[in-house]
Amino acid sequence: MLEVLEVLSAPYSVLSRLMPQMAALAIIIAITAYVFMYFQHIDLVSAVYASVGLVTTIGLYTPPLSAMSSSEKLFLTVLVLASVATYTTIVMNIVSTVTRRTVWIDARARWRASHVKDHVIVLGDMPEVATELDRMGVEYVMVTNNESLAASLQNHRVIIGNPTSERELRAAGVEFAAVVIIALDNDSDSLTALIRVRKLNPKVRTVVLVHNEDLTDVFLDAGASQVVRLKRFIGRALAGMALSGHLGGVLLESTEGSSKALREAGYGIGFFKVEKGSRCDGMALKELPKGVIPVLVERNEVFTPYFSTDFKLKEGDGLVVLGDPTKFTKIRELCSAGVS
Repeated sequence: MLEVLEVLSAPYSVLSRLMPQMAALAIIIAITAYVFMYFQHIDLVSAVYASVGLVTTIGLYTPPLSAMSSSEKLFLTVLVLASVATYTTIVMNIVSTVTRRTVWIDARARWRASHVKDHVIVLGDMPEVATELDRMGVEYVMVTNNESLAASLQNHRVIIGNPTSERELRAAGVEFAAVVIIALDNDSDSLTALIRVRKLNPKVRTVVLVHNEDLTDVFLDAGASQVVRLKRFIGRALAGMALSGHLGGVLLESTEGSSKALREAGYGIGFFKVEKGSRCDGMALKELPKGVIPVLVERNEVFTPYFSTDFKLKEGDGLVVLGDPTKFTKIRELCSAGVS
């Protein structure tokens, strides 16, 4: 139902954008019509008819030059010079606005954002986040000034505008949002957006992507719920890939409530395979290094979370742990054959 109403409301939103151009066109026609009424002494309808013909250069009504006074000729010359160019520009703008796909995407997104609550707002060019939110069925709105990105996404949930603008934040429904993800190209814009988001909705959860790790405390002091340090995140991911076969998956930023060790190292989800003859072969889960928690065990190609600390690993088992990624190298050594 929301999708249908969204489509029906879009033309009204687009029409509101055209009102300034249409008003300017109406003023030009009205002035020209008044000149005809004043000098030619014709009725209003005829004057408007003549004015439209003159402005559009169609020339439906042209009084004889001998019947026109010098002042009328002067007025009409000025009006023709001013109005024809203005008319052409306005008409081109109207046609361009109506035919641009991104205008309709923006119109639908603005209407939708004003009618949803507890949604996610994404500030910045993050199509990957949009794709995942779509896949998970989460209601969201993205705000970006990148029209090409809006056109490339296969949905109508993109508001085209300045992500740091209070007007656009209101249009995205920030007062009623549950989460705001801020991922702008530079940290100054991200900080500006964060401050305005917190001003409009002090209770909303905010996740901010920062490029300069030295600004982490600044963003936290400004009210960010969580700060994701891009370079550190990528560094950990690449380091994990270097140990492929034993370690991979998701690396998570720690929170300020975590222990000192985890604030420094973050959280990691490690994937390990128990090799024949390794020290993990026959080892109980309770013997794993401190700082990690086993969350899944794969046996015979089936993952199970149901096990006790006395559960013993054996050759071919897969092990998934959550915790301090600095402990993963030790687990890798335990699960690898030929490592003493």
